Amino acid sequence: MDSLQMDLGILDLKQTKFYATEGGFVGLKYKDEDYKHIILRRVMPLQMPMEYISVADTEHKEIGILKAIADLPQDQQDVVIRELDNRYYAPDVLDVVSVQDKLGYVYMELRLRNKQGKEYTKNCAVKDVSRNIRMTTNTSVLIFDVDGNRYVISDVASLNRQSMRKLDAYLF
Repeated sequence: MDSLQMDLGILDLKQTKFYATEGGFVGLKYKDEDYKHIILRRVMPLQMPMEYISVADTEHKEIGILKAIADLPQDQQDVVIRELDNRYYAPDVLDVVSVQDKLGYVYMELRLRNKQGKEYTKNCAVKDVSRNIRMTTNTSVLIFDVDGNRYVISDVASLNRQSMRKLDAYLF
């Protein structure tokens, strides 16, 4: 191997088969092993959500990296994408209905839209706003609540003026 190359542990797709188990988990047959339950994580969730997927066993020992979901057969793509959608559930924020700062937490009522287009309102609590309400680009914001949920504002300019006023104090 060239001294400038690095082994990233990219999975050999000829020896890889992702599948859904009867129990609702994602399994992987890789080389001579059958992992009945694996954990998938995006290495670069914002920049490249469909590429560089870490594949680990239930002990969190990395098996390898899936370079691109698109390189898999369609049935395996469906299994991997379904699992990642569950893990990275992140509805779009349409409006900030209310914000209350109380005892070190920021309580928010958000109007959201999920991936299926359904709109709904949800209350959430955010602790340590300097770390959990983040500008990820010049126009987008990511909010993490205390339960580990993520909420996405793709373009802050799309928020109405009242929502921006409520959120503005927390944007760093």
